[in-house]
Amino acid sequence: MGGALSAPTMIAMLEGCKSNTATEAATSFALSTDYKSLVAEIAEIIVPKTTTPGAKEAGVGPFIEMMLKDCYSAAQQEHFVKGLDALEEESKKSNGGKKFLESTPEQQTAVLKKCEAAANDEAKKNESAKKMVDSETGLTKETKGKTEAPPTPFFKIMKELTLLGYFTSEVGCKQALAYVEVPGKYEGCVKMTPGQKAWAL
Repeated sequence: MGGALSAPTMIAMLEGCKSNTATEAATSFALSTDYKSLVAEIAEIIVPKTTTPGAKEAGVGPFIEMMLKDCYSAAQQEHFVKGLDALEEESKKSNGGKKFLESTPEQQTAVLKKCEAAANDEAKKNESAKKMVDSETGLTKETKGKTEAPPTPFFKIMKELTLLGYFTSEVGCKQALAYVEVPGKYEGCVKMTPGQKAWAL
């Protein structure tokens, strides 16, 4: 799962340990009641309930809000909310004026696919627009000094935090993954049998 997390997400987690004006300003972040429900529903579509509990049962929605509040900059938080705004606008445009939560599952999936495509396009533009990013500060290195790197696309953050929240939750570890409460010795190479769940770390 670690391979699914982008550098900006890892940087954001590390930035959460620092005390500065930007971080303090970001801690006032909170999603509206409607957007809390929207984020929880999107997470559930990404990790739905099957033979194992889905994202809602794992509490992924509140986890995403907590991560945005505690670990991300105010600029990234604002960009995330704008992404939710754009998602609602796309839903109304594509589904006869219906909000995302009022749409059918098929319509919701179609809207999310459009959001994912838009996020991929945005990521490509960001990559070409920026130069080398300092892995410690997350700032872009340029000849004229340092400027903040472009924010990570909304849907990329949404997917990353959904996976992180789900697979680090008790539900995700114990029911979606193979969990050993008291592991034995460390084995660097273990054979996997067909259909076996990945091991919880």
